[in-house]
Amino acid sequence: MTSHNRRQKNVVKKRSSLIPPLVAEEKQDNAIIEDWLAERLTDKLRKASMVVQKTRIPHLLYRNTIEESQDALQEEVGIISGKHIVVMMYAYGGFVSSTFQKIDVYTSDKFIKWIIKKGKRELLLQCLERLT
Repeated sequence: MTSHNRRQKNVVKKRSSLIPPLVAEEKQDNAIIEDWLAERLTDKLRKASMVVQKTRIPHLLYRNTIEESQDALQEEVGIISGKHIVVMMYAYGGFVSSTFQKIDVYTSDKFIKWIIKKGKRELLLQCLERLT
């Protein structure tokens, strides 16, 4: 193999490993948007948390229906309770007795990371809407 062929082979390898410019720009734009949304949510959660601590009344962040049948319903609900965000999954109605299937408690920072990391943009937007 000549040195010219080796250089060409290295150039081909380098080109194939590069991310196309449009894809890189799109990822960068998405990261900027997610950072902006996270900042807005952080600010609104902080303000809502202060209100909840003063009034001692929890504030509903979001409500998401997971499964629905004729008489029964399974929902995921997120609320602010003091300095924490509580995410509950529960079922009720019909022949099903009301049961809490899962309860998670997050700090506001961990909640924001969870909602963005899992790609739950719909829930994020619903939280922002309810906090206005």
